[in-house]
Amino acid sequence: MSIRRVLYVGAEGREGVAGRLADADVEGRTAATAAEALDRLAATSVDCVVASSPLPDADGIDFLERVRSGHPHLPFVLAPTDGSEGLASAAIGAGVTDYVAADGDRERLAEAVVNAIESGRERRTERVADLVRTSQSALVRARTVEDIDEKVCTAIDDTEPYAFAWIGAYDGTDGQVTPRSSAGVEVDCLETIDLTADGSRTNRGPAERAVESRSVETVRDVSTTPESEPWRDAVLERSYRSSAAVPLLHGDRLHGVLNVYADRTAAFDAGERALLSDLGETIGHAYHRVRMQELYDSQYRQLFEEAPVMVALTRDGDDGPAIEDCNRRFAAKLEWTRDDLRGRPLADVYTDEASRKLIDEDGYERALAGEFVTTERTLRTRGGDRLETLLQATPRRNTDGDVVGTNALFVDLTERKRAAEVLDQAEAMEASIDGIGIIDETGVFVYANRAHADIYGYEDADAFVGSSWRMLYDADEIERFDDEVMPAVRAGEEWRGEATGVRADGSTFPQDLSLTPLSDGGYVCVVRDITERKQYERRLEGQRDNLEILNQVVRHDIRNDLQVVVGYATILREFVDDEGGDHLEQLIASGRDAVEITKTAADVAEVMLSATAETKPVGLRYVLTDRIDEVGAAHADAILTTEGTVPDVTVPADDMLGSAFKNLLTNAIVHNDGPVKRVTVSVAVADDAVVVRVADNGPGIPDTRKDAIFEDGEKGLDSEGTGLGLYLVETLVDRYGGDVWVEDNEPSGAVFVVELPIVD
Repeated sequence: MSIRRVLYVGAEGREGVAGRLADADVEGRTAATAAEALDRLAATSVDCVVASSPLPDADGIDFLERVRSGHPHLPFVLAPTDGSEGLASAAIGAGVTDYVAADGDRERLAEAVVNAIESGRERRTERVADLVRTSQSALVRARTVEDIDEKVCTAIDDTEPYAFAWIGAYDGTDGQVTPRSSAGVEVDCLETIDLTADGSRTNRGPAERAVESRSVETVRDVSTTPESEPWRDAVLERSYRSSAAVPLLHGDRLHGVLNVYADRTAAFDAGERALLSDLGETIGHAYHRVRMQELYDSQYRQLFEEAPVMVALTRDGDDGPAIEDCNRRFAAKLEWTRDDLRGRPLADVYTDEASRKLIDEDGYERALAGEFVTTERTLRTRGGDRLETLLQATPRRNTDGDVVGTNALFVDLTERKRAAEVLDQAEAMEASIDGIGIIDETGVFVYANRAHADIYGYEDADAFVGSSWRMLYDADEIERFDDEVMPAVRAGEEWRGEATGVRADGSTFPQDLSLTPLSDGGYVCVVRDITERKQYERRLEGQRDNLEILNQVVRHDIRNDLQVVVGYATILREFVDDEGGDHLEQLIASGRDAVEITKTAADVAEVMLSATAETKPVGLRYVLTDRIDEVGAAHADAILTTEGTVPDVTVPADDMLGSAFKNLLTNAIVHNDGPVKRVTVSVAVADDAVVVRVADNGPGIPDTRKDAIFEDGEKGLDSEGTGLGLYLVETLVDRYGGDVWVEDNEPSGAVFVVELPIVD
């Protein structure tokens, strides 16, 4: 059983009270007056105050209130010499622990003192236990060492009878304990305390001993303990009377020392030291957890930064997932900086199809729920290039365990796809009808396919391997390659052109040849025998020459003769009687039709002869209105009108554009069987195109023939013409990058629609 320390206050003196507590195992101290008692309480620690009333310099209630102001939890038993119900009531109101009337027997007083002391000890133990529980709860939420220090020191400072706490960091290399965090009365006193844990001082303080013993070390009374001498004045000045140093351990590692100061002597009994030891282990474990988390975070950050895959951390925003952070590889692959990508919607770096899967098909929602299946996603670089990737996404949680976004890992499939493509290409090369060879940086074949051997007349492709490409060309071609072609290929440029190869039997043949550089200095050559194509081109050239001659004959000789016939026939009107007049008019009409046919045929021939001619910007308004006026004047029996104005736009065309419109307008009149032939032209601009509509009130065109009427030589219903006019229209419009089609007119007739792009 521990000794109970009691301060007796009153005129009766120690002997009288001691006699009444003889069986209570009490170590007693005495004070005759209230002032003397308060001085003793400031200098030493007791377990209970027993006071009589009245005292020479105060009544019992006044003394009780003065004790409570400095020691709110110290057990206090009032044993007045002249008791009364009023005094007892006042004492209870002032917070007395117990009240023993003057006529109470010795057993009653001893019981009251013992109960007061034990109750106080239990309350103090419970307070320390509460401190341990509060600290443990707070430390679970601590995320840094500084956070741990602050929570622990503040909690201790808020616990009676502790008045001050500080934590010192321990450096095992030099044995120093350096104050790091504190809380309590006048915390700047740490600046005056010099500690060492290296054993160099004989009278070492509790912090130094705790480092060495790895257990709780205490100072019972700062004022009398020799080891307190270096810092005694500093702590006594601040009313600190006892202290405890608690090692902060996790396993064998000492993280530091917790130092606790109380405002009374002998404040740390065995039970309290055990609780503080548990608190020290809890703090040490918290330090370890934070250190491990910091190490994990550091390793994770390093892994995140140096990962061989693309990594993006997303957060769930109002408008879908946004990029919170990404590693360097992710930013580099997409050609952005990391700062550019932070905060940007994830969909910004997805293709449209990938964005649809991300948002509309709930790909992101499945990732948040942990249900995402590894799949391919196509990203878009800053320059607009496609980046094929394999994506795995998992939920990303905050420190409270809430899902706040995803961890998205992208594996660049470009190299993998390229490898697959190479394998596919290798298979394709063997099956190719083109000759394919791979030549190293020295100009020697390392591979040739079967077609390459066939083209050059060799029985086996192995005939090329190990041989120079020069075996396939004559001296003039070799010189041309050395001077013009190979310098470009060695500079990394692809070359395409025609050449003349030499077969195994010595014969030559024309070829298309392409040379594509490889990263190792070699190149791939692809060769195609174009002998038949050259023969065909020569035939086409001959046909072109013949067509040119025919065009000249049609354009000049036949047309001139027809115009002479029509001219003379017109003169004959004055000499032919009525009976022969109808035949003459038919002759004139047929002659004029033949002239128009020659004009159209000449236009078709000109188009065919200029198939590779380039277009130029042509103003639509002048060309169209000029042809409307021309056709209207030639057909006085028709009503040709323009709906609205023709916009002043420019289209890609050439000098033949007018022929296209003239043929459409003429076609609408000539094939119109209405009592009054009506043709209406309208023009509208839509987006980047202009649409010209030529509408008539004729018989119309069946749906089954709407496409066929534009074909070469196709005639209209009951038509006497050749069908060249609409074929010419379709050919020209196609050359200009436009389109032409036919629709039904209401209530009858057809509408020919021409759509042409607009250029600046």
